[in-house]
Amino acid sequence: MASFNLSTATRLKRLVFHSTRSNVQWITAALETVESSDLRQITVRPPGNTFINTIEEMVRRQWQDLDRLLVRFLAPRSIRPEVSYNVKAGEMDFRDHAPSLLPELTRRGLVDLVEYDP
Repeated sequence: MASFNLSTATRLKRLVFHSTRSNVQWITAALETVESSDLRQITVRPPGNTFINTIEEMVRRQWQDLDRLLVRFLAPRSIRPEVSYNVKAGEMDFRDHAPSLLPELTRRGLVDLVEYDP
């Protein structure tokens, strides 16, 4: 797993994580290094094929870890995370899976789920 250390980027205002695999553990690890008090937006773009079939338990746990971390980010900052996803006709999309992947953020209504067209 590749990791990014964002602790020296002290003036970050916006982060966009575009993932090509369903593994989001690297996003959680990178966010844990953020030191910027200017950060106002976090966007996660999962790959389009992540939510076609049943989600593996390991992937679900990684998303739930990310959920807990993003909830912690909300406390001291005014950040509203966004998940930007692509939907193909006839397939389930992230919105269908959000309550199980990001349970706390969706329960509280603290995440924006945004469909995009690539």
